[in-house]
Amino acid sequence: MSVVITRDDLRAYTEVDYIINHMNIKYKEKVPKKMLDFFGSLKDPDYEVKINPYVPLQNQGLQRYALEIIALLHLKYWCEDEERKKELYDIMLSNQEKLEEQMRERYSVEKLFENNTETTQTNTTQEDFSRPRVVQRYEELAQKNEDIKDYTDTVEVSQTAEPNESVDSQLPTDTTQVENKGFIQKIIDTILSIFSKNK
Repeated sequence: MSVVITRDDLRAYTEVDYIINHMNIKYKEKVPKKMLDFFGSLKDPDYEVKINPYVPLQNQGLQRYALEIIALLHLKYWCEDEERKKELYDIMLSNQEKLEEQMRERYSVEKLFENNTETTQTNTTQEDFSRPRVVQRYEELAQKNEDIKDYTDTVEVSQTAEPNESVDSQLPTDTTQVENKGFIQKIIDTILSIFSKNK
């Protein structure tokens, strides 16, 4: 199993290294040399750490991972009061349990399927397919001097026709108009004539 170290991790190691190296020497000596070397070797050389010693660390915009490392170092090496150490350990365990509970709730199988059905239902668009639509050609719209949006402008078939009236009665009957129609309109007329013959 390989470990991936991200840019944020490198910045966190840089912040931890900076904090440790600017602490009192007695705290720095309590951290094992290997750990100090680890933070020093993995720090980001391009990242400039700015820490105000008069402001608490949690208010300085440090990486969350850096704060977690500092908390662990405090628990493991710097905290000398056993009662305080137990209290900090219990707080960390409680936080870990809360995080695990949130993850279980967020990624539970039931929730995943509920979210999937909700997104499927919200993404469906309601379009009325009960009335036929006719697509006009670009040239026809240009001749009529209508507002031309694109080649897919559509015009709904007249709603004045009765619902039981066939679509054929709305189509032009003059042969000169049929010859001037576009290729797509001829195909639509052919399909409509096939359906009208089957009735």
